[in-house]
Amino acid sequence: MKVTGGIADPLLHRFVRLAIAGLVLCNAAMAPLAGYADEGEKQVAHLYFADAKKPFLVGEERVLIDFGDPAAYARQIVQELINGPAGGKRATIPPGTRLRSFFLLEDGTAVVDFSIHFRKNHPGSCRQEQLTLFSVVNSLVLNVPEIDRVKLLIDGADSETLTGHVALEFPLTADMLLTR
Repeated sequence: MKVTGGIADPLLHRFVRLAIAGLVLCNAAMAPLAGYADEGEKQVAHLYFADAKKPFLVGEERVLIDFGDPAAYARQIVQELINGPAGGKRATIPPGTRLRSFFLLEDGTAVVDFSIHFRKNHPGSCRQEQLTLFSVVNSLVLNVPEIDRVKLLIDGADSETLTGHVALEFPLTADMLLTR
Protein backbone atom coordinates (compact mmCIF):
# COMPACT_ATOMS: atom_id res chain seq x y z
CA MET A 1 0.00 0.00 0.00
CA LYS A 2 1.42 3.35 -1.09
CA VAL A 3 1.12 6.33 1.34
CA THR A 4 0.80 9.83 -0.12
CA GLY A 5 0.34 12.95 1.94
CA GLY A 6 -0.47 10.92 5.06
CA ILE A 7 -3.60 9.26 3.67
CA ALA A 8 -3.33 5.53 2.95
CA ASP A 9 -5.74 5.21 0.06
CA PRO A 10 -8.12 7.24 -2.11
CA LEU A 11 -11.16 5.74 -0.38
CA LEU A 12 -9.94 6.97 3.01
CA HIS A 13 -9.19 10.38 1.47
CA ARG A 14 -12.77 10.55 0.15
CA PHE A 15 -14.09 9.54 3.60
CA VAL A 16 -12.11 12.34 5.29
CA ARG A 17 -13.45 14.91 2.79
CA LEU A 18 -17.05 13.71 3.42
CA ALA A 19 -16.51 13.87 7.18
CA ILE A 20 -15.24 17.46 6.92
CA ALA A 21 -18.18 18.40 4.68
CA GLY A 22 -20.54 16.83 7.23
CA LEU A 23 -19.01 18.86 10.04
CA VAL A 24 -19.37 22.06 8.02
CA LEU A 25 -23.05 21.28 7.32
CA CYS A 26 -23.67 20.38 10.97
CA ASN A 27 -22.07 23.63 12.10
CA ALA A 28 -24.22 25.61 9.65
CA ALA A 29 -27.36 23.89 10.93
CA MET A 30 -26.51 24.90 14.49
CA ALA A 31 -26.09 28.58 13.55
CA PRO A 32 -28.75 31.00 14.88
CA LEU A 33 -31.97 31.16 12.91
CA ALA A 34 -32.38 34.08 10.53
CA GLY A 35 -33.85 37.04 12.38
CA TYR A 36 -32.36 36.08 15.76
CA ALA A 37 -29.03 37.59 16.62
CA ASP A 38 -26.69 35.89 19.07
CA GLU A 39 -27.87 38.37 21.70
CA GLY A 40 -31.56 37.93 20.83
CA GLU A 41 -34.04 40.59 19.84
CA LYS A 42 -35.40 43.28 22.11
CA GLN A 43 -39.16 42.93 22.63
CA VAL A 44 -41.57 45.12 24.56
CA ALA A 45 -43.62 43.08 27.03
CA HIS A 46 -46.60 44.39 29.00
CA LEU A 47 -46.36 43.18 32.57
CA TYR A 48 -49.37 43.49 34.84
CA PHE A 49 -48.96 44.87 38.36
CA ALA A 50 -51.49 46.17 40.88
CA ASP A 51 -52.69 49.74 40.54
CA ALA A 52 -51.52 51.74 43.58
CA LYS A 53 -54.94 53.39 44.06
CA LYS A 54 -57.55 51.03 42.60
CA PRO A 55 -58.07 47.25 42.90
CA PHE A 56 -57.10 46.48 39.29
CA LEU A 57 -54.11 45.40 37.25
CA VAL A 58 -52.33 47.94 35.06
CA GLY A 59 -49.75 47.31 32.39
CA GLU A 60 -46.12 48.34 32.60
CA GLU A 61 -43.86 48.10 29.58
CA ARG A 62 -40.56 46.23 29.92
CA VAL A 63 -37.97 45.63 27.26
CA LEU A 64 -36.94 41.96 27.37
CA ILE A 65 -34.66 39.87 25.18
CA ASP A 66 -36.35 37.27 22.98
CA PHE A 67 -34.00 34.48 21.88
CA GLY A 68 -36.72 32.77 19.85
CA ASP A 69 -37.61 30.31 22.63
CA PRO A 70 -41.13 31.00 24.02
CA ALA A 71 -40.41 29.19 27.29
CA ALA A 72 -37.24 31.21 27.94
CA TYR A 73 -39.07 34.44 27.12
CA ALA A 74 -41.93 33.47 29.47
CA ARG A 75 -39.43 32.71 32.26
CA GLN A 76 -38.07 36.25 31.86
CA ILE A 77 -41.59 37.64 32.20
CA VAL A 78 -42.20 35.72 35.44
CA GLN A 79 -38.83 36.80 36.81
CA GLU A 80 -39.63 40.44 36.02
CA LEU A 81 -42.96 40.08 37.87
CA ILE A 82 -41.04 38.72 40.86
CA ASN A 83 -38.63 41.68 40.62
CA GLY A 84 -41.63 44.02 40.91
CA PRO A 85 -42.80 47.20 39.19
CA ALA A 86 -40.51 50.04 38.16
CA GLY A 87 -42.61 52.70 39.88
CA GLY A 88 -46.11 53.93 40.66
CA LYS A 89 -47.58 50.44 40.92
CA ARG A 90 -47.71 47.77 43.60
CA ALA A 91 -45.96 44.41 43.40
CA THR A 92 -48.28 41.42 43.01
CA ILE A 93 -45.81 38.65 43.82
CA PRO A 94 -45.12 38.28 47.56
CA PRO A 95 -41.60 39.07 48.80
CA GLY A 96 -39.18 36.17 48.94
CA THR A 97 -40.98 34.25 46.16
CA ARG A 98 -38.70 32.40 43.73
CA LEU A 99 -39.46 30.76 40.42
CA ARG A 100 -38.64 27.08 41.01
CA SER A 101 -39.36 25.90 37.47
CA PHE A 102 -41.24 26.69 34.30
CA PHE A 103 -42.51 24.41 31.53
CA LEU A 104 -44.41 25.09 28.34
CA LEU A 105 -46.52 22.14 27.21
CA GLU A 106 -47.43 21.45 23.58
CA ASP A 107 -51.12 22.17 24.24
CA GLY A 108 -50.37 25.81 25.15
CA THR A 109 -50.32 25.32 28.92
CA ALA A 110 -47.57 27.09 30.83
CA VAL A 111 -46.71 25.40 34.13
CA VAL A 112 -45.27 27.87 36.65
CA ASP A 113 -43.87 26.51 39.90
CA PHE A 114 -43.31 29.11 42.65
CA SER A 115 -41.53 28.63 45.97
CA ILE A 116 -43.59 28.26 49.17
CA HIS A 117 -43.15 32.02 49.79
CA PHE A 118 -45.76 32.61 47.09
CA ARG A 119 -48.35 31.41 49.63
CA LYS A 120 -46.55 32.00 52.94
CA ASN A 121 -45.92 35.74 52.37
CA HIS A 122 -49.19 36.54 50.59
CA PRO A 123 -51.45 39.18 52.25
CA GLY A 124 -54.48 36.93 51.71
CA SER A 125 -57.60 38.88 50.72
CA CYS A 126 -59.80 37.68 47.87
CA ARG A 127 -58.96 40.66 45.65
CA GLN A 128 -55.23 40.44 46.44
CA GLU A 129 -55.29 36.76 45.50
CA GLN A 130 -56.99 37.57 42.19
CA LEU A 131 -54.48 40.33 41.43
CA THR A 132 -51.53 38.05 42.20
CA LEU A 133 -52.77 35.14 40.11
CA PHE A 134 -53.93 37.14 37.13
CA SER A 135 -50.83 39.31 37.18
CA VAL A 136 -48.95 36.13 36.26
CA VAL A 137 -51.59 34.65 33.95
CA ASN A 138 -52.34 37.85 32.01
CA SER A 139 -48.65 38.75 31.67
CA LEU A 140 -47.89 35.32 30.16
CA VAL A 141 -50.98 34.79 27.99
CA LEU A 142 -50.99 38.33 26.55
CA ASN A 143 -47.26 38.41 25.76
CA VAL A 144 -46.43 34.90 24.59
CA PRO A 145 -48.63 33.71 21.68
CA GLU A 146 -47.76 30.06 22.38
CA ILE A 147 -49.36 30.29 25.86
CA ASP A 148 -53.15 29.89 26.16
CA ARG A 149 -53.48 29.00 29.85
CA VAL A 150 -51.36 28.85 33.00
CA LYS A 151 -51.18 26.10 35.62
CA LEU A 152 -49.73 27.32 38.91
CA LEU A 153 -47.87 25.07 41.33
CA ILE A 154 -46.60 25.96 44.78
CA ASP A 155 -43.40 24.33 45.95
CA GLY A 156 -43.69 21.65 43.25
CA ALA A 157 -47.23 20.58 44.11
CA ASP A 158 -50.81 21.16 43.03
CA SER A 159 -52.77 23.43 45.30
CA GLU A 160 -56.53 23.91 45.65
CA THR A 161 -56.08 27.70 46.07
CA LEU A 162 -53.42 30.26 46.88
CA THR A 163 -55.10 31.70 50.00
CA GLY A 164 -58.58 30.19 49.89
CA HIS A 165 -60.43 32.14 47.19
CA VAL A 166 -59.48 31.23 43.59
CA ALA A 167 -59.41 27.57 42.49
CA LEU A 168 -56.03 26.46 41.17
CA GLU A 169 -56.89 22.85 40.39
CA PHE A 170 -57.12 23.63 36.67
CA PRO A 171 -55.15 26.01 34.44
CA LEU A 172 -56.28 29.65 34.39
CA THR A 173 -56.91 31.78 31.30
CA ALA A 174 -56.49 35.56 31.05
CA ASP A 175 -59.06 37.73 32.82
CA MET A 176 -59.30 41.13 31.19
CA LEU A 177 -62.00 42.30 33.63
CA LEU A 178 -59.26 42.80 36.23
CA THR A 179 -57.15 44.94 33.86
CA ARG A 180 -57.50 48.69 33.36
